Amino acid sequence: MKALRLIIFISAAVVLADAALAQQKRLVDFVGAARSIISNDGITVNDSIPDTTSIGNTSGGYALIDLGVDIQPNSSTEIMGMFRIRNQYGGFWGAGVTFDVRQLWLKGVIGDCIRYQVGDLNLQQTPFTLYNHHADRLDSLPAVFSLQSDIVDYERFYINNTWRQQGVNIDFGLEFSKLIREINFTGYVTRMNATDFNAIPDRLLAGFSAVVVQQEGLDIGYHRTSLFDVSGTAATGGGFRNDVNSATLRINKKINAIGINWSSEAGSSRRKEDANQDQLPLSDYFLYSRLSSTWEPGHITFFMGYVNVGPDFRSPGAQSKDIDYTALSGYFDRYTNSQVLRPLSITDYLQNENLYKTAVVSNLISINPAINNISPYGLATFNRIGGFIGLSYSTPKGIVVTVQQDRLREIRGQGTLALKDFVRTHGSVDVQLHRLLEMKKILVLRAGLDDQMTHRTGTTALEDIDLHSSRYFAGIEWEMLRRLDFLAGWMSLRAKGNEFIPDRDGPSDIRNFQSVRYNLKENTLSTGLRFRFDPKIYLSVLYQQTMHDDKTGSFAGYSLDRFSLIYSMTF
Repeated sequence: MKALRLIIFISAAVVLADAALAQQKRLVDFVGAARSIISNDGITVNDSIPDTTSIGNTSGGYALIDLGVDIQPNSSTEIMGMFRIRNQYGGFWGAGVTFDVRQLWLKGVIGDCIRYQVGDLNLQQTPFTLYNHHADRLDSLPAVFSLQSDIVDYERFYINNTWRQQGVNIDFGLEFSKLIREINFTGYVTRMNATDFNAIPDRLLAGFSAVVVQQEGLDIGYHRTSLFDVSGTAATGGGFRNDVNSATLRINKKINAIGINWSSEAGSSRRKEDANQDQLPLSDYFLYSRLSSTWEPGHITFFMGYVNVGPDFRSPGAQSKDIDYTALSGYFDRYTNSQVLRPLSITDYLQNENLYKTAVVSNLISINPAINNISPYGLATFNRIGGFIGLSYSTPKGIVVTVQQDRLREIRGQGTLALKDFVRTHGSVDVQLHRLLEMKKILVLRAGLDDQMTHRTGTTALEDIDLHSSRYFAGIEWEMLRRLDFLAGWMSLRAKGNEFIPDRDGPSDIRNFQSVRYNLKENTLSTGLRFRFDPKIYLSVLYQQTMHDDKTGSFAGYSLDRFSLIYSMTF
């Protein structure tokens, strides 16, 4: 079936390309990417009993090419189709070769006023309606790590904070001569899953945004998103619906050399699991506000904010996580003589696209308190109230410093009347020394941290929680010779204390709590060389070692070693 789709796609592309090239005003462009990775991985198990069951080394890799045809048959229409050929190293005589269609969309303009796109879409609204928060990621990673995370972004279509969907999207704007300047409208409908003509109904995600621009620096918006089952598409079941409504206000003003920005969003959600059952809907509210002030001569921005998200607020488009902590890594999944599941490490989260998701889901995805316990679903994390304060400094010479502290608290206790308190301090430093010192060759230093504390004191010792987790990173990017870069970096994860993880039945009902204890220490060191043929093509050789040490005794410690060769090209 895939081969048939590929033949049809290539045939259509050739015909359209030939027709487009035959006319002067038509344009065809070829876009895409190519990548090859060869790696050798090893694991060393630090167990009291030597591991004689698991394999200790594995080698592999793949080569792929994504070839897209961008066709503009006229000034108001654009067609994009991209297919992928992927060869797994070790798949001889074509056994490891796969063919697939990676992207397919059509967009254009109707009547010089309405823009539309059909097929693959990258969608985003507001942080509480439809938004991919990437909540567990660290900002401004060193180049030696971002080379690996960039591959994950490409494979999962992570473009800023959008979700990759399939459907139709339209947008248009109206201009006025009085009272208001313009109204911008965006709407979309995407299909989340198809009916099986029995118990599974068609499920759609639909929404729209209407933003009124009153004057320069002032806009007011209304946003709505709905995830719902289409009535009559299933013989049994169905009736699910989750609606989120939101209003936004943004004000930008400049007073002398000081710029002031105020943004606020407020709204509510309503969720109904099954319209055929006598079940009360789950509904709640949220309120968010952020004020920032920038002193332009000093390149300093001060910001502060307030967040209040109700315990029963549910927004699948904003609370779907990009990472699945229950997924398997795909290599060295089991270890020790007992062949237990290996706990995932920083290396797994950094470079394995199989752990990441592209779809919006209706239920809450499990979190990892050792990674992010205060806001695992980003700004849309439910059952949180509190504020944040921060400072950023940036100069034209290439220095960027950002630091922020969040202080939040639960609104409603989980399994107890006692409430959790959260404190988070995070920030990053990016210094482009080559610009600061006016050097011809690149020299960049980066460092950052994410430190979180969770505390709860109950009426009994069983209710008490005291968890401290922190992540640190530092790295260097140094152009030793022309276009030849030395890369090095260090990442660390520390987690110590206890927490109770809720076992949910659906989005709200908690069946039980899992008591977990952490005494985890993890370090990842990476170094390598990268040669840049041009800004879009590079060849890199990397060595990386991760040391995972669980001092609770629940899991045996281990170290992962990876030597990899990466060739990447975009065109």
